Amino acid sequence: MHQHPQISQSIFGAPELLRKVCGKLVHSVASTSPTPAADIKWNWSPQCEEAFKTCKQRLLKSKWLAHYDTEMKLRLACDASPYGVGAVISHVLPSGEEHPIAFASRTLSPSEKNYAQIEKEALSIIFGVKKFHKYLYGRRFQLLTDHKPLLAILGPKSAIPTLSALRMQRWALIFLAYDYEIEYRRSSDHANADALSRLPSNSDSDSEDDRAVFQISLIDELPISASDIAEETRKDPVLSKVLDLTLGGWPTFVNDDNLRPFIDKKDQLSTDQGCVLWGSRVVLPQKFQRRLLSDLHEGHPGITRMKALARSYLWWPGLDQDIQQHVGHCSPCEAVRNKPAAAPLHPWSWAATPWERIHVDYAEIDKQHFLVVVDVHSKWMEVFPTPLTTAEKTINLLRHMFASFGLVKELVLDNGPPFTSNDFEMFLKNNGVRHILSPPYHPASNGAAERAVQTFKKAWTRLEVQSVTTHQRLPRFLFTYRNTPHTVTECTPAELFLKRQPRTRLTLWKPDLSSTVAKHQLQQKKAHDRHSKTVREFKEGERVMVRDFRHPKRLWNSGVIL
Repeated sequence: MHQHPQISQSIFGAPELLRKVCGKLVHSVASTSPTPAADIKWNWSPQCEEAFKTCKQRLLKSKWLAHYDTEMKLRLACDASPYGVGAVISHVLPSGEEHPIAFASRTLSPSEKNYAQIEKEALSIIFGVKKFHKYLYGRRFQLLTDHKPLLAILGPKSAIPTLSALRMQRWALIFLAYDYEIEYRRSSDHANADALSRLPSNSDSDSEDDRAVFQISLIDELPISASDIAEETRKDPVLSKVLDLTLGGWPTFVNDDNLRPFIDKKDQLSTDQGCVLWGSRVVLPQKFQRRLLSDLHEGHPGITRMKALARSYLWWPGLDQDIQQHVGHCSPCEAVRNKPAAAPLHPWSWAATPWERIHVDYAEIDKQHFLVVVDVHSKWMEVFPTPLTTAEKTINLLRHMFASFGLVKELVLDNGPPFTSNDFEMFLKNNGVRHILSPPYHPASNGAAERAVQTFKKAWTRLEVQSVTTHQRLPRFLFTYRNTPHTVTECTPAELFLKRQPRTRLTLWKPDLSSTVAKHQLQQKKAHDRHSKTVREFKEGERVMVRDFRHPKRLWNSGVIL
């Protein structure tokens, strides 16, 4: 230090923190070490050396550094010298006084020493922001610099300088991720950051501290031993009485409510080395209960296994309830807990008439999409193959279906993109159709459509295995499904939807009523014609007698066949 008067002057010249920490020592060193000049010899006396070492120790052990507070105002001061950069992050107290949180500095690399002064000053800000990123990111902070041109270049409201050096443009882009305001401070008031830049760390790495830490292990407390339990048992107001009563004998009647849990077990209580035992289990004092619960829960076993483990070693009144409460409030256990039991089923109300409410969903088989529609009343199903699942395509398919069967009252869908678009909602609104969406991530609420999709996919796979051609699978499935009784309605969908039973090949198995009627009519004709004569035939121009029903007295009139 005696060979570098400039360094000594940097230390004891101005820094406000050093004066607060070291107090009169700074003044004593400054007074015994005159400012170096051409006519004054620099004198670094043993008193200066002793005061300097004492100052270093006090600075290292200083309690002046503040803990980081998310509620207090942040300020970052940065400065650069010809050979180093420095930064100080601090809190601003309500009185306006700065309370430092941390200091940082580093030397400049050979290439960085060739930077212009404005680039060095900007580099110091970049160094401070990166060094204290965890403190600054996501918070608004005040940035201090003693280089006034940076206010226009790196200001939060300034555009990226296109005519400046590329590194300045890159640094300006980095600042876009932070919420800050930049202010100018005179060098005489910028002493802390200035001193750090003139006395930088010998390393030029920003992450030296991070590299030096390889592993950190922390043991909060030592394990609890039997002697600790015995000592605390004598101090515990309840267990101390239990210990005395176990050694001296229990009275016939105990009026203390705290001792009631031990009365039923008094014949099984014993003592060993100052500890109270219930059988082979140690009765724990209240002070250690929560701590040993955490030890029992190490590895996060469930409630049942944790109770089984506890029953082998320890006990206290209400142990089972405390275990349940401890596991119930464990955040890691809650994060991986199984899904709760299914809620009671709330079925949809049955539509009273056909085509009143329909459920719609998309199915995909081998990159081919199908729009599946099912009517709630009759279970009638419609399936439309489509290459796209856009809202426009869905609207066109529904428009054709509504043209065939009419408009529905309610349309139930999931939250797929085609069903939640503005065009789709406007289409339903213009047609007076109520748009019902199932809850997100709960497809069971649209169970009718989901079940219809599942039925269609299974049938399609079976027909594919049966080697049925692609263009025949859909008609064959729909024909079979619509003419098969449903398990819910116990009627065929066609019977409820069309109000009649369509004719199928199975209809040939039943006797036909029309053939029976035709048979009986033929029998009647034969019986009637048995007593009738042969039909007479007439020729054109032949004279005949014609029955006249207009005159009751003259029954026949003469006539000619025309």
